[in-house]
Amino acid sequence: MSILSKQLSEVKNTNDTKLGSGRWLSLHEVKFNDPSGTQRSWEVCRRVKPTTANSPKLDTPSVDAVDVIVIIKNKSGIATNIVLVVQYRPALGAYTVEFPSGLIDADELPAAAALRELDEETGFSTQSGHSIKVVRTSPLVAYEPGLTGSCSQVCTVEVEMEQEDLFGPKSSLRKSKLEEDEWSLQVAILPLTGLLNSLQDLQASVGGPSKLVLDSRLYAWATGRESGY
Repeated sequence: MSILSKQLSEVKNTNDTKLGSGRWLSLHEVKFNDPSGTQRSWEVCRRVKPTTANSPKLDTPSVDAVDVIVIIKNKSGIATNIVLVVQYRPALGAYTVEFPSGLIDADELPAAAALRELDEETGFSTQSGHSIKVVRTSPLVAYEPGLTGSCSQVCTVEVEMEQEDLFGPKSSLRKSKLEEDEWSLQVAILPLTGLLNSLQDLQASVGGPSKLVLDSRLYAWATGRESGY
């Protein structure tokens, strides 16, 4: 028996008109016909990137980025902390706290991109002698489907590290390899126990939601963990 009350109708975009373009993003008007035959339109934001023979069609979801859920475990296998990043987001005019993330390079697998971003943004890497493993990679998931067709895959990564190494003088966090446009990025390590409260406390400590915005994916993850549904 189907969970849905009706089947998903076949809907195809009939026209895609570029309205404008910047260095990284372009704005499009997409037209499509609904099941009744009524023509409708929607404004869509897309990433500007080189196209190849293997590039997805404009009306299909595109995996552009990877999000990394970084869990710290001690040698006993107990999950203790989560590694997050805080950075200024011009579109919000505020900082956000979020999962480490980044764009996937051409011909790069999501797991490889996750490990690269982890190294660049937080300094955790096997090259630095850390015990790291990717334990899960999600299927394609949408970012903001009402705004863009850009999608990501989520990699869950476990790092084995004791508290004294995580926060001590030899902490790997001093070895981040940030790019020029990541000038504002800094690492925040929070305990998994009571994560939602810790996020709200962090937000309050820097001036509230007008200064630091909680990323919706992180908030949903923390809420689900705390609710235990």
